[in-house]
Amino acid sequence: MRLSITPHTLKLIDFKNPHDPLLRMCLPQAQELASAAGETHDPIGDDKKSPLPFLVHRYPDRALIHATYVCAQYCRFCFRRTKTGHANPGPSAQDRAMIIKYIADHPGIEEAILSGGDPLMLTDQELAVWLKALSSVPTLQRIRIHTRLPVTLPSRVTPSLVRTLKRFQKTEFPIYLVTHFNHPQEIAADNVKAIARLVNAGIVVRNQSVLLKDVKDDLNVMTKLLKRLIAIRIVPYYVHQLDKAQGINHFRVPINHGKKLIAELHGHLSSIAIPKFMLDSPDGSGKKVLAA
Repeated sequence: MRLSITPHTLKLIDFKNPHDPLLRMCLPQAQELASAAGETHDPIGDDKKSPLPFLVHRYPDRALIHATYVCAQYCRFCFRRTKTGHANPGPSAQDRAMIIKYIADHPGIEEAILSGGDPLMLTDQELAVWLKALSSVPTLQRIRIHTRLPVTLPSRVTPSLVRTLKRFQKTEFPIYLVTHFNHPQEIAADNVKAIARLVNAGIVVRNQSVLLKDVKDDLNVMTKLLKRLIAIRIVPYYVHQLDKAQGINHFRVPINHGKKLIAELHGHLSSIAIPKFMLDSPDGSGKKVLAA
């Protein structure tokens, strides 16, 4: 997987510390060349649940769209590392038309999830094309956008982007944004401003993250992150057990340690700040709650 680190993240890395958690998350390591037992190119079974290119229909009421495979910054623990950062141009206009038709033909789908890659790597105009097409499906009730750009490239959260999102958010047709802060060191002043722009515009922002060895497998770090998230009006959502993607075993934390961390959080934090600990099944059947 290619290397890309944004100027914003570079400013936050302590290069005097070889164990800096941000450096660990974005700098390639030799361990990526090795694969552990059970690791695979499709660790959550996306391919098994993909009726069309760029579309995953895993749950009856939700469909996930790979709007692009490009990211501003490539996380070394990415579970879609065999897709992200490669020379795939993403869905064409024809692909998009087929996806919209599929969703319209399956009225049980109530929620469309724009994912990737990172969908906010699209221009405002390109994003608006997707939002317009999706909002035209009468059976859709909401749109969710999964993005790490408020973390790695907060300058992307422009007034123009916020206006684009607001234009398609209507009464009883909300747009949710799920971002991905993994460590309190990632929350700088520019990130706080970006989140405030979204929340002040009525966009609900939630956070999902990944349990990573030597990054956030520590009660103190986890507590500090969750407190910062609720302070800036982000709702903690999920902490994921690391998926079994090839070459990321050096980030793996035992499941029992994750369960212990969640249990300990209940003694340190308000319940509104405590995420669910989740496991994505490799057979494509979806997420399972490990601890809450």
